[in-house]
Amino acid sequence: MKKDRAVSGRTERPLTEHHGIDWVDDSRRHGRERDQFSMRFAPVVYLAPVVLGGAGVPLGLSLVGSVTAIAVGNLLGSLATAACAVMGPRLGIPQVTMTRSAFGYRGNYVPAFLGILLFIGYFSLGTVLGARSLANLTGLPYTPMVVVVAGLSVLIAVFGYDTLQAMGQWLTRVSLVVFGIVSVAVVVHGTGPAPTTSASSGHSVTTWLLVCSVVFSYTVSWTIYASDYSRYLPANGRARSMFFWAFGGLFSSATWMMVLGAALTTLAGGDPLAGLGVVLPAPLLKLVLAVFVVGALSHNAVNLYSGAMAGLTCDLPLRRTTVVVLGGAVGCVLSLLLGGGNFQSHFNTFLLMVSYFVMPWLAILLIDFYRTHQGGRGYPQPTAFQDRTGPYRGTRPRALLAFFLGIGASVPFMATDVYTGPIGHLLGGVDVSYAASFVVAALVHELLRTPHPAPETATVDSALTRL
Repeated sequence: MKKDRAVSGRTERPLTEHHGIDWVDDSRRHGRERDQFSMRFAPVVYLAPVVLGGAGVPLGLSLVGSVTAIAVGNLLGSLATAACAVMGPRLGIPQVTMTRSAFGYRGNYVPAFLGILLFIGYFSLGTVLGARSLANLTGLPYTPMVVVVAGLSVLIAVFGYDTLQAMGQWLTRVSLVVFGIVSVAVVVHGTGPAPTTSASSGHSVTTWLLVCSVVFSYTVSWTIYASDYSRYLPANGRARSMFFWAFGGLFSSATWMMVLGAALTTLAGGDPLAGLGVVLPAPLLKLVLAVFVVGALSHNAVNLYSGAMAGLTCDLPLRRTTVVVLGGAVGCVLSLLLGGGNFQSHFNTFLLMVSYFVMPWLAILLIDFYRTHQGGRGYPQPTAFQDRTGPYRGTRPRALLAFFLGIGASVPFMATDVYTGPIGHLLGGVDVSYAASFVVAALVHELLRTPHPAPETATVDSALTRL
């Protein structure tokens, strides 16, 4: 691994990141807590959350109902993501790698592999929507635009952490201006009358819960990425400050894009892009599409980067850059195959099914970090996470049992195009399986866990105690 070089009294980092999933020591730590705002804000500035925000309108949900459902769903998901982001500076390793302490070195292959599927799925989603935005912007066919978007995303992800941070800061600044103008245009134009619906109040509540659940599932999925983009921050930073910056970036971006989507969908009768065409002149519409394209690139690169972290956690015998390229190739093929007329149905079902593992995994991670290891201060030396014969060797059946019981408990609550459980039917198609899987996994893991680390593995690294 190439080392950073000191040049004229400062540290010069290589253009391409050569770090894998191993511990980031103090000499490589850099950045500020406030940088977490742009790192969480930028990857959400693309078409998917805009479309998602308008999901309740065709179902008869009012604009006010959509806004409140969006706000509550994003609030809960962003709080969970920020709670995971603060783990990065303490341990200096990627998020998925951290659960080796709960699942065991080899047992952690299970959530890491599922994470790979999730990252590739979201990359494909971003590629399809980015290609559509680029095709609308340029007037060129969709298929070559898929290749362009996927190729540029791979290139950005290959450069790694610092490039993603720099891109996020630039995109955040541009987005604040561009979407500030769009928001003013929507307010000035107005969204027209509320959608007419004969739905009962009970149906409106069901629709509100459905939208809130879908929004939450989108935002909480960022928990599995969280520490990947905070692990380079200094270990002696302020955890509270970083929590609020990370929370603010994700919550503000996701809520803003989704509320815009709800307003534009209400205005245009179901199509947010058509709504943009109504409120914006052609030159500004093209600028918005261009920002959507760049936002899709940021979103995709983040998914490829974190996908590589998950792949290396599974002990793939490859370099990070190689895993990025392979993940991009697979995602590009999926985008070409599944990006047709049934794209939304295909990917909604796929991402929903894969995401069922996130909540039980999150429950186990939070208990392991905040209770078993006292907020990160009770772990052994950080290098223990990379030692397959060390304190985390093998498999820890208790955590795996809690994980699979959590997933099993979610089945009756599921509500998808592929399968709807009995409770999902009773709730009118509202999928609250995430809550069930989280609660069951948390209770089982709490009951079965070892309250404190074994004495021989409870050495706290000095860098961790300073936080």
